[in-house]
Amino acid sequence: MKPNAMRLRFCAVLACLSFSAWSQQNEKPDCVEYLGTWGSEGHRPGEFKQPLGLAVDPSGFLYVADTGNHRIQKIGPAGDFLKEIGGFGWDEEQFDDPVSVSAQNGLDVFVADYNNQRIERYDKELNYISSFVSSEEEVEHLRFGFPLGVGLSSQGELFCLDGENHRVLKLDILGEPQLSFGDYDAGRGRLVQPQRMIVTGRDRVFISDSGSRRIVVFDIHGNFIFTIGEGQLREPRGMAWMPRGVLFVADTGLQKLMGFSPNGNLVCSFGGGESPEAVVVEPVDVACWNDRIYVLDKKRHDIKIFRWDPHPSELNR
Repeated sequence: MKPNAMRLRFCAVLACLSFSAWSQQNEKPDCVEYLGTWGSEGHRPGEFKQPLGLAVDPSGFLYVADTGNHRIQKIGPAGDFLKEIGGFGWDEEQFDDPVSVSAQNGLDVFVADYNNQRIERYDKELNYISSFVSSEEEVEHLRFGFPLGVGLSSQGELFCLDGENHRVLKLDILGEPQLSFGDYDAGRGRLVQPQRMIVTGRDRVFISDSGSRRIVVFDIHGNFIFTIGEGQLREPRGMAWMPRGVLFVADTGLQKLMGFSPNGNLVCSFGGGESPEAVVVEPVDVACWNDRIYVLDKKRHDIKIFRWDPHPSELNR
């Protein structure tokens, strides 16, 4: 064998060994502990059918987009069912495939009502407030089609992830469309097959894009900033930030939760092999509150709860 070929083979083997060691170290991190599971398949209160969206408000109340049952459920911090609204339809408290929910400010609950092509706004007790729909009178780049996600800036501006046009539409505090970004002229920030969106308290817009297998980050003015997870993610869906600065991504393709530090380094992954009851089969969304990580599993129709208690070295990678 030629020296160059031997060197290449040695490097390949070393890379495989390094990846294997990384996988064993990160697949079962000591900082993640499985606590239990809420819900099962069904249509009764506290049961779910192919749920797609999950959010938690600052007080720890969970809101679930129970997509297959065309409803939204509110669940208390201890897992107790509190309220539901919905049923198939197009009235104020009905839905046609609600796919995501946002409750970040603790006062409002926004629902992306996909097939009704609207954003529904409720108060925290799930009382109807208003609807956002696109007008045909608007110019083309200020409309949205089938919404996939919704978020609020610190100033109260509304952001809608447009599943039809593969872009984000920004609306002002009065609900008037202002600009769109992320479509064909966005350069490195172009969205291929966007899935979910979150808007952070620092006014950054994070979008999971399964088409390009990465998280794309913009500022609230639509300027591309950077990406996370390129070469590490396969089919990213829902995302959530831990209070201590880790971005967790539900990756349906990998069947895992992937944790990234603020500078984009992968710090851990879990969900694939800790114990049978802790295995996530089709993670589609994630929500974080205090030291809790809530994982929504579409295939198993439930929510799995984990506790996050990292060593400081985990956060400094």
